[in-house]
Amino acid sequence: MWEKCSVVFKLKSPLHIGYTPFKGSVVSPTRYYVLGRNFWGAITKRITEFLYNEPKDIDYRNIGKEVMKNFKFSHFYLYDGKTVFTPSYTDEGLNYGGIPQTKFEHMFIGSRISTAIDENSGTARDESLHEIEFINNKFRDEKGNIKGVKIAGYIWVKNTAKILENKIQFGTNSITINGFNIIQELVLGGESKYGFGDVEIDFLKQGDEDEKDEKVMIEINNEQPLDCYLEYSKEIQFEVDIELLTGRVYYDPETDNNEPNNTPGEKMSKVKICFTPGTIIGKYDAELNYDGTLRIINNPK
Repeated sequence: MWEKCSVVFKLKSPLHIGYTPFKGSVVSPTRYYVLGRNFWGAITKRITEFLYNEPKDIDYRNIGKEVMKNFKFSHFYLYDGKTVFTPSYTDEGLNYGGIPQTKFEHMFIGSRISTAIDENSGTARDESLHEIEFINNKFRDEKGNIKGVKIAGYIWVKNTAKILENKIQFGTNSITINGFNIIQELVLGGESKYGFGDVEIDFLKQGDEDEKDEKVMIEINNEQPLDCYLEYSKEIQFEVDIELLTGRVYYDPETDNNEPNNTPGEKMSKVKICFTPGTIIGKYDAELNYDGTLRIINNPK
């Protein structure tokens, strides 16, 4: 029923994947990976603007629901060509790709400070100082060479996938609608006004075996860190952390009632209490949601 594809994108610009905003801070921190929900939103936008010359609010919503039915996206993690930097917790603290968080941040994470200027005085406007954290699109390897940052993950496409009766097809490094590669270039995350979020397809490989069930099932291995968010259950014993997973969205396909809303970021997505990536639980079978989160469907093995 589902075609699983291993996919790598290269970053053409820095990337900001925001956390839930909190009042009183001048810093906008970034996640150190890209959520599946970000890919759903980016591909929804790209398909809609290909199929409609002048897309309306309702067009984005309808295409978003079609994408939700026909695609599933894992989270995507930073990739340097050798290592995928997934999180894990150790006795020494949080690691990414087997290296300490501090070293990971030194390699990949930067920040930019901005402020609004008062037109009358020509000085910084009061309370306008703001720092934006981001994932760099370049890094220095162990030899000091500058290289491009990539992100790696998976996309599942339903075998019978169609968007408004337009069949989804595969090609070399492509997923196409009417010959248009919907993953060629995407804009992910926030702060696009600063030029952030531009990514380009680098590699796509279709899986050797299809997922034959109606649902995409993921086996969670005992004592292995999660590489995605898992919806919380009080029955699950765990080591490390949980998080309220939500964010600002144009609309939320899980709760939206199609009321007009022309302000991006005005709505908050449905709040999910989740075990975070890097958390260790027991051995379970889980169902993959369209946005890369998991839901347990059985008792521990």
